[in-house]
Amino acid sequence: MEVIDGYNGGGDGRTVVASAGTPVQISATSVSCRRVTIQAETDNTGRIAVGLTSSIVATEGAASRGVMLPSGGDSVDVYINDLDKVYIDSTVSGDGVNYVYYTG
Repeated sequence: MEVIDGYNGGGDGRTVVASAGTPVQISATSVSCRRVTIQAETDNTGRIAVGLTSSIVATEGAASRGVMLPSGGDSVDVYINDLDKVYIDSTVSGDGVNYVYYTG
C-alpha cells in the first residue's frame, strides 16, 4: 500500500448487522485511526446507514438517521480517531460492510 496524505499504516475488517434495525459498532474494541473508508458489501440486498452514535436508523424516508449507502458497493469516508465510534445499521439482517482504516 502506498503512503498517501501522511497515512503510514492501517488495517481492514468486515462487520455484519445480525438483526436489522439494531445498530452495531464496526469494531467492538478501541482501534486508533485517522480515517476509515466504509463500503457496503456488494451482495447486500438492503440499505446500510453509517453514523457516529447508536441512534442511527437504516430505513426509508424521514425516520432515517446517518449517512445512507443505498446500494452494494457504495462507500463513505469517515474522519475519526477510533473505529469503535462508528456504527452501522441495515434494513436487512445479515447485510454488512467492509472497511479499511488508516493510521498516522
